[in-house]
Amino acid sequence: MNPIQHDGTGGIFAYWDRLRGTRAAPERREIAPAAIGSRLADTFILQATGTSEPQFRLAGTRLCSIHGKELKGQHFTSLWQTKDRSNISRLVKNCMVSKTVIRLTCEGKSTRGRKALFELILLPLANEANELHLMGMIATLGRPFWLESDAIVENRIQSLSFINPHNPSRAALGEPAPAYDASHSSDDVAAPSARRIISRKVRHLRVLDGGKISD
Repeated sequence: MNPIQHDGTGGIFAYWDRLRGTRAAPERREIAPAAIGSRLADTFILQATGTSEPQFRLAGTRLCSIHGKELKGQHFTSLWQTKDRSNISRLVKNCMVSKTVIRLTCEGKSTRGRKALFELILLPLANEANELHLMGMIATLGRPFWLESDAIVENRIQSLSFINPHNPSRAALGEPAPAYDASHSSDDVAAPSARRIISRKVRHLRVLDGGKISD
């Protein structure tokens, strides 16, 4: 069962899932651009070395156009509003290290104050020497007429979900999620799936155990 709702991010999740098979994550060299097809312009690859902040190794042409700049070499956190950057950094590193799929919905704000909604998915890739990588996609929810002519200058987290490939049976068992808590939130939904999915409205993130995410 594919837990991702948007056709674009759902398609790339299914592709990633097929590639990895029984592993926690596929290798970067296994990713075939031709297999992604028309969504290649919306995809990206992030890398992090040592304690460095994750940055774009590759970024699709539509993503660069939407944000009004070349993203290659830029820190991923630079796309986000200041108060979300530490959480985004932790989420990305959590994805890379623990091989957990992260799904976000966010609101982008343009230079003229216009707003657009996006769905974003982060898909971990296998470790390479001292480098960590992930593949991701940013899909527009709707198609504002002004998008790509009025650059998105900052994004704000609205909600997030994660899928843990190490615990495929948790959802079926109905066990509570141990990884994080979005405090001060009234929305706490665990959707049934073959893999564990936890969806929360995000205001603050707090570590519960495992040192995964904190505010």
